[in-house]
Amino acid sequence: MKQKHLKYVRIAAAAVMFVLFAAVAVGFRPLDAILVTQFGPGLLRLTSGLFLGTLAAVLMIAVVTLLFGRIYCSVLCPLGILQDGIAFLTHWKKWKENRYRFMDTRPVKYGVFLAVAVLAFAGVMLPLAALLPSSNFFTIVSNVFLRIFGSADPEMAGAPAGVVQHHFPAGYCSVNPPAAAFFFSLGVFLVVAALAVWRGRLYCNTLCPVGAALSLLGRAPLWRITLSQDMCVCCGICEAACKGGAINAKKKSVLAENCVLCFNCIGACKRGGVKLEFRPKDAPKFDLSRRHFIGAAGGVVAGAGAVLIARKLEKALPPRPSREPAMPPGAGNAKHFHEKCVGCGVCIRECEGRVLAPSVSQYGLSGFMQPVMDYSRGACVYTCNCCSNVCPAGALLPLTLEVKQTTRVGLASVDANACIGCGICASKCPANAIEIVSGSDGRKAVVSADYCIGCGVCENVCPLPDAPAITVSGVAEQIRVKAPEVRNEPENAGQNVENGQDSGVEQKTDGEQQNGEQSAAASSVPVAVPIPELCVGCGLCSEECPVSAITMVDGLPSVNADACVGCGLCSEACPAPDGPAIVVQG
Repeated sequence: MKQKHLKYVRIAAAAVMFVLFAAVAVGFRPLDAILVTQFGPGLLRLTSGLFLGTLAAVLMIAVVTLLFGRIYCSVLCPLGILQDGIAFLTHWKKWKENRYRFMDTRPVKYGVFLAVAVLAFAGVMLPLAALLPSSNFFTIVSNVFLRIFGSADPEMAGAPAGVVQHHFPAGYCSVNPPAAAFFFSLGVFLVVAALAVWRGRLYCNTLCPVGAALSLLGRAPLWRITLSQDMCVCCGICEAACKGGAINAKKKSVLAENCVLCFNCIGACKRGGVKLEFRPKDAPKFDLSRRHFIGAAGGVVAGAGAVLIARKLEKALPPRPSREPAMPPGAGNAKHFHEKCVGCGVCIRECEGRVLAPSVSQYGLSGFMQPVMDYSRGACVYTCNCCSNVCPAGALLPLTLEVKQTTRVGLASVDANACIGCGICASKCPANAIEIVSGSDGRKAVVSADYCIGCGVCENVCPLPDAPAITVSGVAEQIRVKAPEVRNEPENAGQNVENGQDSGVEQKTDGEQQNGEQSAAASSVPVAVPIPELCVGCGLCSEECPVSAITMVDGLPSVNADACVGCGLCSEACPAPDGPAIVVQG
């Protein structure tokens, strides 16, 4: 194969990889294994444990970089491929001759890299999250493109608050990000796009920490782009085609540390003076000039200064919410989680319960964009462990379903003054950690700390309209708790079923209500069903309903089946002499 065709092979491979990464970003779960190819998160993951697949992928990328240079940046990095697409679409004719020129960006590149490394070592992950290419790609897709797509789709206008449905074959949905997360991701995208329009891969050779690491590793690859000293006439065509700014046509040299192996230069040279050649002994020496030393030292100083500034900002910012934020399952402890998470949002996209969202102030400034359990949006699904098993950076360690079901991520607590003892939380708790206990102050929910895992189902289903009577707070250390066991059912559950059997609901004929109550009773969803022949028309059921699902029509109760939560308080309040005139069925 002629070397001028390498460009088209690279473009084809990059296009395939981009489609695969885009599919993962929008929620096509069968392709999640491709995340192992990301070099930056892979290195972080290996600091959490020995993961053979990740180790093999990182070593393979390192070997390829030693042999050929930064071909990873052209084929496997989704943000790099996105920049290529933006540069191609904006490659206007008037820019063509003067757009790309040689730029020795090493002082800036390694200075930024050292600054980010110092911050990450000190536990401030926000700069790394803002610059890591794979994280940026996934957050841009999730927080910007899918958000805009969801807002523009009329079919999504009726979606529940906090959730944007997107219609892909996989049938998943994306959580509507907080405004701060949306504008942060949008800002990152605009910066990346502007740099790509201006100078191609300038982002990769100045701000990208993965690009800097691979530059050091591949500064002298065995096969690299070279300019023929005999055939080159210094016309500058190859330099104008180099999106990495790596070719200096006047000196007939190529800076391998900036070359991303796009192969544009080979096809651009009409004399065949640019080639990919085997040069094992022609290794460049380290440049220890004052300019490069200042860049490196400046990066270290800037990183140390940024750590101090971040610490002071943490103290100056408004206090965090009173409740301790809950980390996703598999985080282990706060120190491990915050030092590893790069805020890529992959776990948020995987969450079946839609309870995960990018944090804004819950973890403080240094934890911005890291996933947090937001129980106002949903609850952790008891039979799902996807988030812990998909994390590419090792911030969430893999958990089997059995282990996840007994891992505490938070602890529920009850506001006894607000609790009405309806029993919905107890009936829905997958860990059987809640009981309804009768006392001098009435029926109240009681949480057993031995069983509670903090999934948030109880908080999510509490029917109180203003604020839930049971809330979940996070824990700094995720520990194992006892496995669920059969516990007492809510006291009204047996009564409701028994009353329903004795009341003869199925004997109704002309007394059936006009709101579809009979069909609701026949469904599997618990819902209150009036029995007109027993009703005395007192209206107590309507007064006691905590969700206002019952109204009195012509002296008889009418139930809104969509609003009813099946708590059974109406049945308990009913004073009908021949038995409750309203019962819960389903």
